[in-house]
Amino acid sequence: MAKGSMIKRLAASAMVAALFLLGAMSAYAEQSEYADIDKLYSRDGDESIYISDDQFLYNFKGENPGVSVCGYVGESTKLTIPNLINGREVSAIDTDAFSGDRNIEEISFPNSVKSIGKNCFNGCPNLKTVKLATGVAVLNQVFCDCPALTSMTFPNGVTSIQDSFKNCTSLNYVKFSRSVSSIGEHSFSGCTALGQIDWVGGIIKLSNAFDDCTSLESVTIPEGVVLIDGAFDGCTALSEITFPETLLYITGGFTGCSSLTKVELPDKLLFVNEAFNDCENLSKLKYSEATKISETAFLKCPKLTIEKEDYSFLQVIGWLALAAAMLLAGYLTFRLLTSMADNITRKNAANKAE
Repeated sequence: MAKGSMIKRLAASAMVAALFLLGAMSAYAEQSEYADIDKLYSRDGDESIYISDDQFLYNFKGENPGVSVCGYVGESTKLTIPNLINGREVSAIDTDAFSGDRNIEEISFPNSVKSIGKNCFNGCPNLKTVKLATGVAVLNQVFCDCPALTSMTFPNGVTSIQDSFKNCTSLNYVKFSRSVSSIGEHSFSGCTALGQIDWVGGIIKLSNAFDDCTSLESVTIPEGVVLIDGAFDGCTALSEITFPETLLYITGGFTGCSSLTKVELPDKLLFVNEAFNDCENLSKLKYSEATKISETAFLKCPKLTIEKEDYSFLQVIGWLALAAAMLLAGYLTFRLLTSMADNITRKNAANKAE
């Protein structure tokens, strides 16, 4: 009985060992298969960084089935981010992925990329061309201090631009799609070559967007903008501004615009505050009585004269015109009645004489 029991125990142990060995072999096979697909890349301070066949570094984004590109170790200067790596969709570009890269001259993105991390392409001194796709909605601190970048077109899909092209000193042209609703937080501050802005509407708020763009001479703000807050401060060449009828508030935006000589505000504008300080050559301002002008809206504008469209005065003129018309009608009626009375008197006098 004891011998039979021992045999059973040995058989059970053998079975467990076999299962363990089978599991280990299976795990090894999976690991080998995984290694054939994703090749680990050694980079100081990084864990689980892999390298693709075309030399892009990448990692995995948590439970997201896609991958995130986090660098490039190849020699090409014109990079096209792939939409797939080893059959997995490329969904993001990591924070700091290409920051300070001196080799990149051109970068293109696929529609699969939905997010670009902060500081991703900041300080790339030779980056000349950026081709965005429709997948990225928000750009936040991604292309600052790129002095070789000359133009930028934003496709449909981009909705918000924040602090993303600051100090791109060769950038001379930008074009916004209708999907862009917010431009703010020093997005194009210090773009000293910027001379043309092409936008088709859709933007609601401009906030600290184009500070110190010293080559910008004229700007037509698109219909749809409701609020301007610090948008064009320090634009010393700006001499002509066209405002949309949708604009309701200016709470900053044109301080230090020394080439500005006249401003005509839209009729529906409700409030202006700290908007045109230190505009030393501003000599003419035109606005309606519906607009409230703060005491701090036009400080240090020594040449300024104000032309206010007073609708109450116009109403008075209207009433005076109406009164004059009534008086004229009364006078004409009086003259007509007097003439008729004179005719009757003459006829009566003629009848008596007969």
